[in-house]
Amino acid sequence: MSPEAVEKKLAGANYKAVTITHADTSTGVAADLDTLLPIIKKHGALVVLDGVCATGAMEEDMSKSYGGPDDKIDVVLTGSQKAIGVPPGLAIVAFNQSALAAREKLAKVPAYYCDIYNWLPIMADPTKYFATPPVNMIYGYAEGIRLVLEEGMEKRYARHKAYGKAVRAALTAYGMKPLAEEKAAAATLSCILYPDGIKDSEFRSKLASKGVVVAGALAHLSGKAFRIGHMGNTTKDMLEEAIKLIGETLIDLGHPVNIEKALTLFAEHFSTSVR
Repeated sequence: MSPEAVEKKLAGANYKAVTITHADTSTGVAADLDTLLPIIKKHGALVVLDGVCATGAMEEDMSKSYGGPDDKIDVVLTGSQKAIGVPPGLAIVAFNQSALAAREKLAKVPAYYCDIYNWLPIMADPTKYFATPPVNMIYGYAEGIRLVLEEGMEKRYARHKAYGKAVRAALTAYGMKPLAEEKAAAATLSCILYPDGIKDSEFRSKLASKGVVVAGALAHLSGKAFRIGHMGNTTKDMLEEAIKLIGETLIDLGHPVNIEKALTLFAEHFSTSVR
């Protein structure tokens, strides 16, 4: 949805909250927070950010003012399993004071387990009981966050951005095309359109037999594209190996490609992006 369409929609009614998907896992498109936040805040709504495929790899600074002093992210919802690099199992939520004030105005909310008021006493004193915590997952999450902070947020953002650009550039050597325009592409994953003559299930099955698993595309893109992640604690070597094996798979399927060219494009775009 364009900024103009968002402006028009918000002007037509009184919205209390607006959700934004930071990185869309279906299309590989990233939302422009610098553009959307001021529009939403101008209309007095809370900003609820879906960071599932972005948190830990794309900036989501709840202290940052995206325009005016009050143009801030109010809630971030995310999970442990993507850019944070921890196995799936944790739902992670962050509230700012504006979001907590909005909850205070409500007598109750329909979701008992998801009510932040039931969690605040536990956050203040973990010896209190509300629900049995997933202890192993929390230890894993702590280690994941340690690695994130050890790398440093700015370096981590730059690395993910470089990965995305390099992967998309490399795959163009195989006649593949990213669905998202580069200026709107997510740093964490890409949706890649197949060249003519490639059957989705055959390609992904053969690639998986070589040790690389990519996801199928969804909805109207099903069978026409695949999705490849380049997030979390993925390394440059891992991605280069994936690019090579994707090329070998295409060759096995009778679609000749230049693997060396793809790897050269990967290296060039990666080195340019991380400067």
